[in-house]
Amino acid sequence: MDKIERMRAALAGRPVDRPPFTVWYHFGNQHAPAAVAAQVQLDFFAHYDLDLLKMMNDYDYPMPAGMDVMATPADLGRLEPFDPASAPMGAQLGAVEIVARALKGKALFVDTVFNAWNTLKRNLVREAMSRLMAEHPEALEAALRVINGNLIRYAQASLERGAAGIFLSVPATAESLTLPQYERFMRPFDLELLGAIRGRGECHVVHAHGERLYFDRLLDYPAHALSWADVNGGPSIAEARKRTTLTLMTGLDHVKFAEVSAGLVREQVGRALAEGGRERFILAPGCSLPTYTYPPLIRAARAAVGG
Repeated sequence: MDKIERMRAALAGRPVDRPPFTVWYHFGNQHAPAAVAAQVQLDFFAHYDLDLLKMMNDYDYPMPAGMDVMATPADLGRLEPFDPASAPMGAQLGAVEIVARALKGKALFVDTVFNAWNTLKRNLVREAMSRLMAEHPEALEAALRVINGNLIRYAQASLERGAAGIFLSVPATAESLTLPQYERFMRPFDLELLGAIRGRGECHVVHAHGERLYFDRLLDYPAHALSWADVNGGPSIAEARKRTTLTLMTGLDHVKFAEVSAGLVREQVGRALAEGGRERFILAPGCSLPTYTYPPLIRAARAAVGG
């Protein structure tokens, strides 16, 4: 099977010659132009002979003009709809176009989107998020609606440019917010975004980010695959298999990957493949690998998959 056939079979639950394999990490080139970001990721994909390229997307969501912090309802009120192509995220769209041309007919790739709650927290309000959820929920919801609209436009633009799907990062975890907060400030916006791109891609992935996950609340998200850290927080692959028919995308311990031997990496691969089986399974890390991961370790994982 070629890479596209293998991925499509895994997503559809058909037999594969071997499970698809992918890894990713943050390349640290969010300062770079689109051509540089694209080439770094294409080189990474080719060097490790991956089956799916998960494009990193570390370009920032823009702060309103003249601001460097957002911490009040008045600050949140300054958020506005915009054309993603004219924002810093436009560089990522340029990278998507380059990757799409390079991988056309050779492999599928997905583009990363951090959900509205995560985008607002990591780019704009940062440490103010807990207080805003507690003290100004209506203003926060209004801000999330604006951001989610922009992210929907971004995701649609990425798919139009050739991405096979969106890898939606969802920190639905007790480390980030309570379950009632998740239900109010995260889940409705995730479902809106995924609903807006439903039918427009063949490989949408929900990435459950964190350890104390509200795992079962993600199982009805309209996606093709589910990514999470089975080793770090769980549930196990076997347990997840009983709870969802989504293709499972996990298996490698991203936390300790860079610190263990190639032999232990091969053991991780063997365990994951034994649990995941040969259908509806993609071998991948639970989250981003450390950027200092030495190439022999990734190559060991790739070799252990076979093929």
